[in-house]
Amino acid sequence: MIAGLQISAIIFAFVMVYFALIHYKKGTLNGFEIFSWSVIWFAAIFIVVFPDIIRVFAKTFLFTRLFDMMVAAGFILVIALTAKSYITTKKLEKKLEDLVRKNAMSVLKKSKKK
Repeated sequence: MIAGLQISAIIFAFVMVYFALIHYKKGTLNGFEIFSWSVIWFAAIFIVVFPDIIRVFAKTFLFTRLFDMMVAAGFILVIALTAKSYITTKKLEKKLEDLVRKNAMSVLKKSKKK
């Protein structure tokens, strides 16, 4: 029997797949990204429906409860995504700074010619 929390998780995953499709149609996500997000959310649905499959991994990594393993995996995922987001933000800041500097120099050169 599927519990209420499992039903909520399944609905949430399908909604996230729908949002990914919307962003793909808008052009925000490319083909690889929509594929990746779809695989992630369908894997989440599979894990929610069949939780006994990942209990083997929990026992292999010496977690006493499946929930403990899921929390640890969640922390690892959040830390990795935060680091990637930080690095991406720093790259964008550098590109923006270079663009603004280049634009300012061209405006300065034009004003000196007048």
